[in-house]
Amino acid sequence: MLLKLAWKNLWRNKVRSRTIILSIILGLTGGIFSVALFNGLTEQKLSNAIETQTAHIQIHKKKFLDDYDIRKSIHNHNLVSKTIKENPLVKGYVTRVVTTGMMTSASGGSGVQAFGVDPKEEKKVSKIYDRIIDGKYFEGIKKNPIVIGEKLAEKLDAKVRSKIVLNTQDKEGNIVGSAFRVVGIFKTNSSNFDEANVFVKKKDLWKLLKANGSIHEIAVVVEDEDLSDKVKEGFVSKLDSKLEIETWKEIQPELAVMSDFSERVYLFFIAIILIALGFGILNTMLMAIFERTKEIGVLMAVGMSKSKVFGMIILESTFLALIGATLGMILSITLISWTGSSGINLSAFQQGFESFGVGTIIYPQLSIGFYFQLMLMVILSAILFSIYPAFKALKLNPVEAIRSK
Repeated sequence: MLLKLAWKNLWRNKVRSRTIILSIILGLTGGIFSVALFNGLTEQKLSNAIETQTAHIQIHKKKFLDDYDIRKSIHNHNLVSKTIKENPLVKGYVTRVVTTGMMTSASGGSGVQAFGVDPKEEKKVSKIYDRIIDGKYFEGIKKNPIVIGEKLAEKLDAKVRSKIVLNTQDKEGNIVGSAFRVVGIFKTNSSNFDEANVFVKKKDLWKLLKANGSIHEIAVVVEDEDLSDKVKEGFVSKLDSKLEIETWKEIQPELAVMSDFSERVYLFFIAIILIALGFGILNTMLMAIFERTKEIGVLMAVGMSKSKVFGMIILESTFLALIGATLGMILSITLISWTGSSGINLSAFQQGFESFGVGTIIYPQLSIGFYFQLMLMVILSAILFSIYPAFKALKLNPVEAIRSK
């Protein structure tokens, strides 16, 4: 009976009820879509970094990343590789030669990090091969081929088949240099990465560094990024303590912060919107009580208990919130599904997005769990903001309320 009475009272003033419901729909839709957009941006930045830069886990000799001294190579890297291969959670891994130096052409120079890779094996952990926009991935040039980023190519005024020179230090500390021929130009979603990283064949870099067989980095990809910490723990227990084993969270801690706290921040953002909408519910219920003072007085006079009056007001507020939230979520899911498949083109902000490490097409996305959390927040906020109007109704004197105009 109480549910039926509350539902009937809700539609006494249809214009007011529809207005507050519409406000909830629009407010939640805007908030949810904004959250989905930022979440899509965060997920894209994370996946791009893992696919082209960090992998899930990296292994180096301790302190190698402090100065990139090529003498700090991984000893017994074959044994390390065997341990990695035996882990069932590992999807793939590669060994790399790494050095830093100056890449020059007739038009200028730029500091770079050079990776010596096995092109075929590299495809197991990196998608640089899939980001080639000009030329091919180590195909077509046999002697000293090099793959460079679009940003670096622009800086050096280099094209496919252009000759550029890499200057660095060899294993003995001597300054050495070698000419390479551009075989392919890649473009990731990070212009900073494209400008500062180049890829050559492992054997060519060994020859330049006079460090045949040296390995400076092992990159590992696991079945699921959430398993990175577990896999790392397994490696730490089995591998040499002189090795530094880091997950993508440790390599790029800013990504970890974005990933770990994004959902909490999003819920806080939605909470602010719900508070604003809550005040709308509060105002609506206060007006409803003011208009129905005589009716509430009659109900109390004929024996309706204060707890039932209180419950009736709470239910009316909850119905308002649930209707608005349900319709808002349906609209949001539809909008996110549509834009999530087609993407939102933000090419007008290309330079800013690429410096941040994401593409210009953003795909909004949200987990199902978020909607359950949101619905709980909607119900709680509706109850919270209806408590004051409900207590206001309880303070009415039945006799005075009946006599009121």
